[in-house]
Amino acid sequence: MPSREEELKEARTTILLLQEELERLSQPPYLSATVLGVGEKTARLAVDGAGFCETPLPQGAHLKRGDRVVLSKQNFALIGPSEFPIAGGPLAVVDEVNGDRIRIQSEGSSRLVFSAVEGLKAGDEVLLDHTGSLLVEKIAGQKTKYSLEDIPHAPWEEIGGLEGIIDQIKREIEDPFRHREIYARYGRKPVKGILLYGPPGCGKTMIGKSIAYSLAQIVRQEGGEDHGHFIRVNGPEILDKYVGNTEANIRRIYGAAREISNGAPVVVFIDEAESLLKTRGTGISTDVYDSIVPQFLAEMNGMNDEGNVITVLATNREDVIDPAVLRNERIDRKIKVPRPDEHGAQEIIALYLKEKPLGEGIKGKSVEEVADQLVRDIYSPSLIVYNLTSPQQGVVGKFTARNFVSGAMLRGIIDRACGYAIERELSQGSPGVSYADLQQATHQELLDQSYLTQSLVREDWEDVFGAQGRNYQAATTRGILVLENMLVKAGENLSSKQN
Repeated sequence: MPSREEELKEARTTILLLQEELERLSQPPYLSATVLGVGEKTARLAVDGAGFCETPLPQGAHLKRGDRVVLSKQNFALIGPSEFPIAGGPLAVVDEVNGDRIRIQSEGSSRLVFSAVEGLKAGDEVLLDHTGSLLVEKIAGQKTKYSLEDIPHAPWEEIGGLEGIIDQIKREIEDPFRHREIYARYGRKPVKGILLYGPPGCGKTMIGKSIAYSLAQIVRQEGGEDHGHFIRVNGPEILDKYVGNTEANIRRIYGAAREISNGAPVVVFIDEAESLLKTRGTGISTDVYDSIVPQFLAEMNGMNDEGNVITVLATNREDVIDPAVLRNERIDRKIKVPRPDEHGAQEIIALYLKEKPLGEGIKGKSVEEVADQLVRDIYSPSLIVYNLTSPQQGVVGKFTARNFVSGAMLRGIIDRACGYAIERELSQGSPGVSYADLQQATHQELLDQSYLTQSLVREDWEDVFGAQGRNYQAATTRGILVLENMLVKAGENLSSKQN
């Protein structure tokens, strides 16, 4: 009689045999595969979960790249076409096209695959089969974040208060296109790139759009068939967590720009440029910029001789951009876009008030007169937003409203005032924007802005304190000096008096 140990051993053997049989029975009788290439007698296949193979073609078989087929599990013989269409796998972006072999970026790596799709170009978003071996579909109707955009409608006339800057841009960029023969005699070409820097909300993005629009108008007037192109990206969009993908994104952007720059200008506008082109060696936990910046420099050095590709960088932190980016023959011109002065603010307010219904206190006045009155209030030295104080010295300096004004803020004032007027009219009150609406909107905009001390940039500190501005800014960051919000304090004082 078998012992207890022998019985257990026999039972374990039986269980293992049953498990093997169950696994065998649960597997499909056939293998699925994707056709990578077809010869005279054989086909090369990517077998699902089993790598690659080359198998004889059955007599009369008509296959093409991308077809799905079924194979015998025993000898990988091709049985026939699959009943099911090809299943989609991972997404990828085309990096380079070389016949039917395509270099792609997918899941953090760059590799070559075969393609079953015609008419691909760098930057296209595509779908691979689920083996990752074959490009099977271009994502129709999808626009990648680095694709060309229609030229934005942004004439210079829609930008107020920046006449000097606009004139400088016209001389450096537009005149070489407008007077080609004269510039050719002197060997002058349009600049390769410009840097627009200054406080946020002062019109840098709008200037970039206007450059593209104005160049397109020049080419159109000359009878050119292609009026120009505009590629806009935000610096953080180019960054990618996978090593090498950011550099590949930069190559794709400039590859597309060079491809379409034959005779027509292409403006590559990179907003928030400091996030992409930070000075090398400044990373605390990573050195990604040590390869990103050189890739950008290589693309700038490889720009076409016709000078049709123009790079426009926009930033409010020009001090952290790598110096090699800003040297001549790369970013040739550095243009500061400052906060608007009184005259510029009047132009901006008049521009946004245009065609708005005016109400109590200003009805019958021109928008220029209303703008002049509002600007005098905003730029009044008595309208103090912050007192900079020291425990030992008391008040060290004052920031007035002029240190916060931007084109975006002025537009926000007009928009708020219109909102107040609409609410009042819906409540059966007097129609039109009143001067009281403009004053209330100004106070609220400044109050909202005053809660964000970081809205004071380096130029604002230097405007108030001169060369010592950076030192005072650093002392405030460390808590040695304190910014006292005078708008909030004035509201608290008024509330206590009312109580």
